[in-house]
Amino acid sequence: MQLPRIQISQQYTKIGLSKTPGQLSIEQPNAELNLHRENVKVNVSTEKSQLEIDSTVAWSALGSSKLIEMRDRIAQSAFDISMQNIAEIAQNGDRMMEITNHSNAFAEIARQNAFKDRPVELTGEPSFDNVDIEYRPSAVNIEVQPGSITFDPVLNSPRVQYDPGKLETYIKQKNMISFSVVGGKWDASI
Repeated sequence: MQLPRIQISQQYTKIGLSKTPGQLSIEQPNAELNLHRENVKVNVSTEKSQLEIDSTVAWSALGSSKLIEMRDRIAQSAFDISMQNIAEIAQNGDRMMEITNHSNAFAEIARQNAFKDRPVELTGEPSFDNVDIEYRPSAVNIEVQPGSITFDPVLNSPRVQYDPGKLETYIKQKNMISFSVVGGKWDASI
C-alpha cells in the first residue's frame, strides 16, 4: 500500500525596483573682461634739414662764372701781368746798361717781346673738389605717452541644476505556500 505524501511548494516574494537616475547639469557662463584700452601716443617733431651745395668754383673752372667774379679775375690777371712787365722792364734795363756785353741787347729784347704771349685767366683752377657740399641734419624730437590697458572683469557664477533620481519599489511576485497530497486518495476527517 502506498501512503499518500504531502507535497509543499513555496514561492518567495520578489521585490522589483524601478530606478530613474538623477541628472546634474552645470553651466559656466564666460567671464566678461570689460577691457578698456588707451592707445599709445607718439609725437614726432622735426625741423627741416639743411643741404647747401656751392658749385660756383666748378662753374668758374668751366668759364661760366658770375660777371663780378669774371671782372675780379681779369683785374687780378692784369695786375699780375703788369707786375711781370715791370720786373721785365727792370731786367731789360739792366741788360741794356751792360756795356761789357758784346751782344745786341736791344735786338734780343725786341725779338722776345714780339712773340711774347700774355694770357689772361678767365677760368678758375679745375679740381676734383670744386663743389662744396654742407649738410646739417635736423634734430628729431620724439615724445611717447604710453598707453594703458585696464580690466574690469565680471565673474559669472556657475549655474547648477540637479534633478534627483527616483527609486520606486513594487512587489513583482507575491509569496505563497501551497500544500497538495500526492499518491492516492485520502479520506480522512480530522
